[in-house]
Amino acid sequence: MSHPHNTLPMADEKADPIPLLTTVVPASEIPAAVLAALDARLAERASVLALSQEFMQNLRPELDRMAAELVQRSVQGMWDKRADVYQRMGRQAD
Repeated sequence: MSHPHNTLPMADEKADPIPLLTTVVPASEIPAAVLAALDARLAERASVLALSQEFMQNLRPELDRMAAELVQRSVQGMWDKRADVYQRMGRQAD
C-alpha cells in the first residue's frame, strides 16, 4: 500500500532490516560519491551543532532570568506556607 514515490514504508508494512556490515571496507574501495556524501553529512552535522550552541548562548540570559524567577517564587511559596504554619500555631496557643 505504499505510494510509488514514497520510500518509507507505510505503518502496516514492515521495513527491510538495515544490513549489518560484517567486514571492514577499505576507504579505497568506497566510491568517491559516497565519501563526498558522508563528508557533506559531517559538515551538516557540524553546522547544526554550531547553530544549537549559538541558540543556547543567545538564550542563556533568558534561561538564567527564568531560573532565578522560579527559585524566587519557590522560596516565596515556602515562606508563605511557613508563615501560615506559624499563624496557626499562634492561634492554637491562645
